Amino acid sequence: MNTKEIGLLVYGVVLSSMIGVISFIFLRVEGIGSELLWNLVSPDTPLRVFYILGLTLTGGVLLGFLRARWGNLPHTVHDSVTELKQTKTLDHSSVFRSLLIALVVLIFGAGVGPEAGLLSAVIYLSVWQADKLRYYYFHFNELEELSLKEQIARLFHPKNYLLTYDEKRAADAGQKSKKKFFYLLFIINGLITFFLLMKLTGQPSFISKMGESNWIGKELWIGLPLMLFGVIVGKCYLLFKTFLKKRLDFWHEFPIRKALIGSIAIFLIGVFLPNLLFSGQLSLSLAPFVGSQASFLVLTMIALIKLVFLQLCLNTGWIGGDIFPIVFAAIIQGFAVSQLFPQTDRLLIVAIVSTSIAIAIINSPFPVGVFMMLFFPLNLSPIILAVATILFFAKKGSNRFIQKKTVNQKLE
Repeated sequence: MNTKEIGLLVYGVVLSSMIGVISFIFLRVEGIGSELLWNLVSPDTPLRVFYILGLTLTGGVLLGFLRARWGNLPHTVHDSVTELKQTKTLDHSSVFRSLLIALVVLIFGAGVGPEAGLLSAVIYLSVWQADKLRYYYFHFNELEELSLKEQIARLFHPKNYLLTYDEKRAADAGQKSKKKFFYLLFIINGLITFFLLMKLTGQPSFISKMGESNWIGKELWIGLPLMLFGVIVGKCYLLFKTFLKKRLDFWHEFPIRKALIGSIAIFLIGVFLPNLLFSGQLSLSLAPFVGSQASFLVLTMIALIKLVFLQLCLNTGWIGGDIFPIVFAAIIQGFAVSQLFPQTDRLLIVAIVSTSIAIAIINSPFPVGVFMMLFFPLNLSPIILAVATILFFAKKGSNRFIQKKTVNQKLE
């Protein structure tokens, strides 16, 4: 590698490390803020109900005010990726505003996950990094003539000295394989920086293991009925999601009023079911214990309330990730079903039911399957992978049938 490429490599490693640090800071502020606000008044204090009411209403007013001032934030991953595909770039100026609003949503107890706001911010910052690297590469000779102080001022200026993607310029520059290698290296470096900081500061893991499984082959007869049940539950949830979205499609011009509807939901959950606050990822560690103690009906109600709470938040401006809340509800529902089959390995049932529900809702069989494997012992991974594979081909067959039916209707 020449001097220019070595400098590009070092510069990219520094910028990707900065993105990792920003991601870590976001999660730490969210964790500290949530713990501070929700533990400021003891659960045994009679005034706690009034404190939670004041807290959630304050959060709603603050969220509504910020959304009225800055627009429809925080960004979501879907919106970020769609915009990036269409325009080949993103407006980085709103990324920290988006993170601030995401923090308000998460700290004040909304039943959503941090992954949407955080991953969206990482996408925006990665595009910013690419624009900075592009500027360095195409202005290298100009930068060499500047003093070290002037170079640093340019290379780390947050808003200026950026070069957006240009297809013709990229084609002329060539070296696509080296460029892909550099970007992959920067992504890995950012992830390592983030996870090292999480580890060094003793932060809890995002993943909670559900226990041990000793399933045997003759228990697999139950697999297909459980999968069918999970798919039906997931599809019913999607129908409810569409229904609620239509019913809450109002007050777009009054974001504070709309956010206060979400505040009421957060208040009720905070008073009666505080373990369902936030995304549910930390409460998942309690799932095996609760799943062995509570009845089918109680566990089903917990899963249902969590999903309703999620949709109320998402449709009233308390925007965040839905993956962890969905996985939480799916696993709880899996434990509920396991109560009906006490003679069958409990985690086998939980794995099949929860994976089927999550895939039916999120509609990405293999990514969801791989994610679900993280929560269960290794000997259940083949079962989860089999569920994902079956539902993948079922989805493919269903799509083909619908397309064929549509074509036939048009021909008629």
